[in-house]
Amino acid sequence: MVQTLNWQQRLHYRDRLRAARYAALADAEAFTGICFVVEAIGLHVVGAELNMGSYIDKIREISMDSIVLTDMPQRFPGQFSGFDALYRTMQSARNDAMHAGVYARHVTVAAIELCIGLEEAMMQEQQFARTKVRDFMVRDVVTVHAWQPIAYARQLMLMHSFTYLPVKICGQWKLVPETAMAKFLPRGGQARKEALGFSIEQAAQREDEPLQLIEARVILADDEVSGLLDEVNPNVAALWLVDDEHDGLAGILSPFELM
Repeated sequence: MVQTLNWQQRLHYRDRLRAARYAALADAEAFTGICFVVEAIGLHVVGAELNMGSYIDKIREISMDSIVLTDMPQRFPGQFSGFDALYRTMQSARNDAMHAGVYARHVTVAAIELCIGLEEAMMQEQQFARTKVRDFMVRDVVTVHAWQPIAYARQLMLMHSFTYLPVKICGQWKLVPETAMAKFLPRGGQARKEALGFSIEQAAQREDEPLQLIEARVILADDEVSGLLDEVNPNVAALWLVDDEHDGLAGILSPFELM
């Protein structure tokens, strides 16, 4: 029995696609995670557990809402690949034993491109209005606590390629910028060892060369996204924190998600 996707289901699969894409960006050979999500979407809309090739027609129907999978390959064939080419590339590699090297990296690039298109398609259903922060935000938020050491914050930033890391100090959300972290840490020796051992709060409160935190812009999930970018300096990276009204974060939002 073929099923359609409602708005909440579209957001759910959009988030799963996004998470799989981030994982693939971190590992040049990790395209299988995207395969799993595409198969999950196929299982949902078809209503039966089949192989990946059997889902192509229904996934293609979803992809028709994506400009980058439809119009762009026709207008700029040298820069964009169509849905069928990307899907078939991923399908062919799905059960292939050679998941390494140049071959796997080529498939991962195709899988990421397909993923970007399907994420867009999930958000383009005309009957649904997408105007709220909750429609765009990233829900899995990585934060640090004020008592945790600088070494841990540094490790998280390097592992995830974070530009900013949220931290709550004295009841206020702050951001640890990567530039501030690099400036705070000495290049080596005993001074670096001591700096890595400071808690984030201690480092921020030092009188001599403190860790320079910046005020976080906190918004609500029900806020409208229109106008958010008007307040941003185009030469400075932006990140909004989405309050969950329970002393935590429901998500984060950046211009990256609004593209």
